[in-house]
Amino acid sequence: MIVAVAKLVDELGLVTLWRSSLDVKLLCAQRFVRMFAYGGSTLILAAYLSALDTSDDRIGLFMTLTLVGDVAISFFLTLFADAMGRKAVLSFGSVLMAASGVVFALFENYWILLAAAVFGVISPSGNEIGPFRAIEESTLAHLTPLELLSDVFAWYSLIGTAGTALGLLVCGWIIDALQSIHGWKFTPACRVVFITYACVGVIKLALTLGLSRGVEAEKEDQQEQQDETRGLLEDQGALERGPEQSPKKKTLLATLDRHILSLVIRLFILFGLDSFASGLASLSWMTYFFRGKFSLPEGQLGSIFFVSSIIAAASMLVASSIAKRIGNVKVR
Repeated sequence: MIVAVAKLVDELGLVTLWRSSLDVKLLCAQRFVRMFAYGGSTLILAAYLSALDTSDDRIGLFMTLTLVGDVAISFFLTLFADAMGRKAVLSFGSVLMAASGVVFALFENYWILLAAAVFGVISPSGNEIGPFRAIEESTLAHLTPLELLSDVFAWYSLIGTAGTALGLLVCGWIIDALQSIHGWKFTPACRVVFITYACVGVIKLALTLGLSRGVEAEKEDQQEQQDETRGLLEDQGALERGPEQSPKKKTLLATLDRHILSLVIRLFILFGLDSFASGLASLSWMTYFFRGKFSLPEGQLGSIFFVSSIIAAASMLVASSIAKRIGNVKVR
């Protein structure tokens, strides 16, 4: 019996997560609190904008521009994350997240809220936005042995989905309690959620500051290795090469060979189609539809999407176990 339990725990990747470094655990904790905030704000975002007399087409424009702004900011920050410092970029993103929550709690003007959403960090879909995930995943890969990556990434994804589920549940019942028990109107009750969102940004900042220097890219080690290699090959290279040629200009894709670049492009297309389909039925619009169509209170809405998110989270552990046997691509 004990052997079977131990094997199950190991199969689920719990042993790997337990033995991982403190930095890995802090990154997973950051994802949990961040997705908790995303889930809570997503449940009410469309309904909140509607309560502020915003038409449906302007709500759609709001969400579109929010994602466009997120793409631009995330691209810039992740592109230069290693040069600027991963902790610095994650900290800056946490500050933007907290600032966005404060603006949504204090203002009702559509354009001010739009600016806060575009230049800040507000999730209109309940999914990842901002520079966080790309940096965190590259850092996890940097901190984790290759053979253990599938377990760590499975738990990283599961923890995030569990955070979204809990955020949906807690936010829904907070709104419900404030309205039914304390007699609050919907709009002031939503501001409590956005204040909580800002507080989560502060918590995430604290978790980021707790990361060690080990999360940063190994610039010095890479430079030393390059210098050593250059010293060993300098004489041989001088004999073999002809006249001195000017060095090639560096590009953003200089480290990608043709095979890897082809694979990356195919993954871009795959993820793009996936995101396009998800955008047609984003969580914000789904909650807005259920609320308007069936007059469901936020507590029940949160419970419904909590259950669906928990089911999705559980499937990730199964996917990790299968991926060890047949590979990630076939599981995908």
